[in-house]
Amino acid sequence: MAQRHRAERAAEHGQRFEQLLDEHSQVLHLLDDTAALRGLARRIREETGAHIGLAGPVEPGEVLVLRQWDGTWATGLHDLHVAMGLGLGGLAVAERRPVWVADYCSSELITHDFDVPISADGIKTMLAVPMVRGGRVRGVVYAAMREVSHFGGRQLDAAVNLAHSGGLALETASAARRQRERAAAAERRRIAAELHDSVGARLFRIGAELRDLRTHSRSEGAELLNRLASLEEQLAEAASVFRDSVHALDHDEPSGGLAAALSRACASFERRTGTSAQAVEVGEVPDCGAARTRVLLAAVREALLNVEKHADARSVLVSTIAVDGGVAISVADDGHGWSESEGKGIGLRTTADRLAEVGGTLSVVSNEDGGVTVRIWMPLP
Repeated sequence: MAQRHRAERAAEHGQRFEQLLDEHSQVLHLLDDTAALRGLARRIREETGAHIGLAGPVEPGEVLVLRQWDGTWATGLHDLHVAMGLGLGGLAVAERRPVWVADYCSSELITHDFDVPISADGIKTMLAVPMVRGGRVRGVVYAAMREVSHFGGRQLDAAVNLAHSGGLALETASAARRQRERAAAAERRRIAAELHDSVGARLFRIGAELRDLRTHSRSEGAELLNRLASLEEQLAEAASVFRDSVHALDHDEPSGGLAAALSRACASFERRTGTSAQAVEVGEVPDCGAARTRVLLAAVREALLNVEKHADARSVLVSTIAVDGGVAISVADDGHGWSESEGKGIGLRTTADRLAEVGGTLSVVSNEDGGVTVRIWMPLP
């Protein structure tokens, strides 16, 4: 009886954990612009009955870029740059209102700079709705049909509502990104100051000593040898301090906190691979101690390494939340997925074993819209 009761409680906790992860995923759409845009492209198809959904932000230089798509045949619209006023999306941005055409390539309402990629996807009727928030256009969401048709009131209302929620998501994601950048910049300044005060000062003294040796190179041999020996000791000390500093930078000692360490891990991944990577923290995440932070950080790095090797992803999101008496981290990519064997490599198995030693878990699941999510959970001490 007791065993069955424990099994039922475990099942109940597991179900609650899955529900919280689903809620977590919904919240992330307000913190990650890539996830928000991907969801918009999919949902506008579902809610308007369109053949194609597109979504993109207005990026620096006031250029609209189609970053996410759903239902396309060709690749001409993928990452397409649209200047203000050009095409249907550029017109929507310039006029800050929804616009649509029944037959794109013959319409006199718009310019025809993009007829080639539009025709390659067989697009006829097309709707573009700007995502306006805080007095500015954050992006545009499109619905397109491969036949001459029209968008009714219900479809227009659904598209406008989606654009409103998309504008909120992009605004919130932008604020979250600025906050992360400020935290990362503060951490970099702290490290730079430590390097300046430690290694920099020692190297300055060594340089001064070398200049002095050059000036007095004609002094007696024994004195010169003694001074050279002293210089060698200083060099060894400086090298040791420098190695320790590099080790701290490379391994993210937990003094900077889990959030800052994850941000640096994402920045390192992005520099190394060219793939967009962001770290977000949902709500307040309590400190889980230096040792457990190192285990979590190692697990995230292993997950990112697997994304690099297997996923061919365009973006990665690392999200952290306090849940079920512990800390949960999700590493989600939008790649083509991993094979079963790739998801059971020695690196992930070893990482799972290390997490298990402190009561944690690791699982790899496929996302409904493509890609893979590595879920990491560790109980608080």
